[in-house]
Amino acid sequence: MSGKSPSTREGYERRDTQVKILAWLLAALLAATLVVLGLMKSLFGYFASQEDRRQPPPLSLAGTRSSVPPEPRLQNTPFDELRRMRAEEEAALASYGWVDRKAGIVRIPIEQALDIAARGGVTGQAAPAPSEAPSGGTP
Repeated sequence: MSGKSPSTREGYERRDTQVKILAWLLAALLAATLVVLGLMKSLFGYFASQEDRRQPPPLSLAGTRSSVPPEPRLQNTPFDELRRMRAEEEAALASYGWVDRKAGIVRIPIEQALDIAARGGVTGQAAPAPSEAPSGGTP
């Protein structure tokens, strides 16, 4: 023997790892991953086409087939619709209008309704003023 250790003759210890085998394993793993991904994509495409064939198109309001989904549909702009709904409610609370014209039921502004309720309601019985003491009985 020449007296040199195996690690100094070749620059690394060959018994720890074999780079060529690791490179081939890495390439095989990458290839297998790509093959599996391709198979999964084609399988999901097959399942999606099968499901599309099973599902009939939705009915429109006229009863014919269309691409419009059935009710209830999601809101496109929910915050704008909420603001519009609240504005309509506020307008109804602050205005006069008929609830039922045949029965003679009307709607009055909420502030006026609260004033009427504070005075005793619509029955004609006036509520006592806050400064008046109740009559009769002991104080």
